Amino acid sequence: MPGPDGEQRLDAPRFEPLRPASRGRLIAATVLGPILWLAALVIVAWAVDKTSAIALGFAVTAGAFVIAVLVLSWVYVARRRQEKRFVEHGR
Repeated sequence: MPGPDGEQRLDAPRFEPLRPASRGRLIAATVLGPILWLAALVIVAWAVDKTSAIALGFAVTAGAFVIAVLVLSWVYVARRRQEKRFVEHGR
């Protein structure tokens, strides 16, 4: 970024998140993650009696991939937006 006199600044601040995840969110993720996996396993165990295991495995894998891509894309866009805001405010 050019400085006030037109020179390139080499000491530009690095991006740092405004705040880390709160303790409550970390605890919720730690507790809810395994519970959701257990629920998914129960649903899959129930569904295996109804369908072919290979088709079900493919569907679960494809669904997990789509959800992961959507969530990671949203996180990437939010991070880039925060980085841009951080640089624009000169912090």
